[in-house]
Amino acid sequence: MFNKIKQDFNSMTILLIPIGVAINFIGGQINGALKLPLHLDTIGTILSSVLAGPWVGISTALAGKLVSMITSPGYFAFILVSLGLAIAVGIFSKKGWFTSVPKAILAMIITGLLVAIIGSFVRITFYGGITGDGSSLIIATLLANGQEMVKSIFGVVFVSNLADKSLSIVLSLLVVKSMPERLLIKYPCGPVYLKNRKK
Repeated sequence: MFNKIKQDFNSMTILLIPIGVAINFIGGQINGALKLPLHLDTIGTILSSVLAGPWVGISTALAGKLVSMITSPGYFAFILVSLGLAIAVGIFSKKGWFTSVPKAILAMIITGLLVAIIGSFVRITFYGGITGDGSSLIIATLLANGQEMVKSIFGVVFVSNLADKSLSIVLSLLVVKSMPERLLIKYPCGPVYLKNRKK
């Protein structure tokens, strides 16, 4: 198993990690400034997972959260969401689900559901349900109108994560589609996408 993991870390994937971290950081700063109900801080993690599988995605997520602690140290518990995201997207990518529209849509729904479950748990357990982001404004409004906390949080988190993660996956797949074959082949998941191009 260790050898298989080691194979995912070549010179190209190691270089991809800091690029993914930078993308995450920029996205997070934009989200923080605009208070959007999306998150935008996992695009780099998703791109790494799509191109190189779950282990490189996990490495990007961990490195990204360490960097984000500089500006948002209180949100470190959300690393659990990033790890779940990296694992799900990386596995779906390696299995070729993103080369088929029906499977890609199903993968996005499953991923949205998974991160919503993890995200809701993190919000309730570590932050009492409210974190100060754009989604929290909607959650607070629902709670003020007498809605149940768990249902309100899960509903809002699921919708926002489904939109955010699906958008991030689509953007990552567009990057993959635009990559020349000589570059794409150097990534662990590259052959999966190249095989689909030749069909």
